[in-house]
This record gives sequence, structure tokens and C-alpha cells, in this order.
Amino acid sequence: MTRTLCLVALLLSACGSAIPEVAAPEIDRLAPTTLYPMHRGAQWVYDVDTGGAEPPTLGIFEVVEATGNTRQIANNRGMNSHGQVTHGDPMGYEILPEGIQNAGSGTWILRAPIELGAEWPAMGGRTARVVDLDRAVEVYAGAYEHCVQVEEAGGEDGRVVTTTYCPEVGPVVIESMMETRMTMRQVATRASLRSYDPG
Repeated sequence: MTRTLCLVALLLSACGSAIPEVAAPEIDRLAPTTLYPMHRGAQWVYDVDTGGAEPPTLGIFEVVEATGNTRQIANNRGMNSHGQVTHGDPMGYEILPEGIQNAGSGTWILRAPIELGAEWPAMGGRTARVVDLDRAVEVYAGAYEHCVQVEEAGGEDGRVVTTTYCPEVGPVVIESMMETRMTMRQVATRASLRSYDPG
């Protein structure tokens, strides 16, 4: 009898209502903070190719401060003789509802809404323009899809900077090209992501 009751209880429990699965919240892949997540301790390591005969060098950038809406990103220069990590001068950013702004300059890294053809003032007197909303790139760090490509041009030095931002990673490819006025030759630099640590 006891065995029968246990079997009935087991069958009844199996027929109970299923526990609903909780869906993960969808991210807005075009939000500036999704395209460039500046979490405390985040680190981006790049292979930097200057186009010469020298092999690529490493560029390491870290979020060294995250207080409220303020972020500081600096170049990691390695350890000093005391075993302490040293950094270059940090760049300041403000996380605002409109996007990510270069602190104190009125220029922007990314400004919402991110849509094809959108423009905003960038550093160096350049104007940034969204030229691709669904770019796929493959670098040493991996293959990335649904990336946004932003081109900056029109500054006094003639430099053109093209950055590919990928959701939940940040800048994956940064290309800079400038024609020198004296030699009339192009100087190109390409930084491609080697690794990313979200912090």
C-alpha cells in the first residue's frame, strides 16, 4: 500500500505545473555602453602594427578608475623596479544618457542614437560618422559579429580614424591613416584586439 501511495505521489508531482524559464534580458547592442563597456578593471590588449618592417607591438589599456559616471583609461606600461604596474597619463570619459563623452571637451566617443549616417563631434576637430551597423571582424582575440564601424575625418591634421566597436567588448579594430604633408606618403597604424578582460 505504501509503495502504491508513493507511486501516486510521484505521478502527481510529475503532472504539476512546470517552472517557467526566466529569459535573460536582451541587451541593446547599439547602446554606447554596450559597444564600449568601461567596467572597473577592464583590460584591452592590442597588436599594434605601424606598417613598417618592425613586428607588431603590444598596446595594453585598462580602466584604472570608475567612479559614478566617470571613467579613466590608461596605457599599462608594465612593472617598475619595485614590481608595481605603471600607467601612462589617463584619458577621462563621462558616461552620459546621450553616450560616452571625452571628459571636459564636449566631443564624443559614441553618441546615441547609433544609426547609419549618424554624426557627432570627435577629438582633434574630426567629425565621427557611423558607416556600418552590422560588421563582422576576425582578429586574434576571436570572431565578432554585429559590430559598429565609426569613421572620424575632417580634422586639421588630415588623420582618418576608423574604429570597429563590438557589443560587450569595445574597440576590436582601430585603424589610423594620415598623409604627411612634407613627404606626401601615407602613415597607417592598425591595432587589432589580442585579448579582452571585462574586469
